[in-house]
Amino acid sequence: MDEIEIIADGIKALYNTASEQISKGRYDEAEEVFNTIERTVEVLGYKEGIGMVRVSLANLSMMRGNILDALTHMEVAKENYSPGENMRAACDTQTKISLIALEIGMKKENDGDLEGALELFEKILPNLNEKRAAAVAGEIENIKRYLEGNAQ
Repeated sequence: MDEIEIIADGIKALYNTASEQISKGRYDEAEEVFNTIERTVEVLGYKEGIGMVRVSLANLSMMRGNILDALTHMEVAKENYSPGENMRAACDTQTKISLIALEIGMKKENDGDLEGALELFEKILPNLNEKRAAAVAGEIENIKRYLEGNAQ
């Protein structure tokens, strides 16, 4: 077994450990394992590996209900992927998370949490298709005007 295979086996074992921690609801421990994996692949200069870890961290953030962290992890994942299947999958995942964030943002807005809605809307704006982006951009402007005391 060469060094690359040994390292790959170690990383796979760490992923299995993180999965076990998640299945037990030990999210903090799983995050620590993912951070260890990320540091390892960074040292190796394996950018695709960083992308994979960040997708895993995005999924973990979603389990925790932290959609803003999930979106940030997806941005980093995309920065580290080369064009191809992994990049397409990351873009699809980012879009799905953005649509969930849009729904949460609309609920926040309806519940009167305008700052929370604004934060989500601004974060997801670049990830939306043209039609949704136009609607969200308009809503961002409405919320900003209202928060500045210039509501019409």
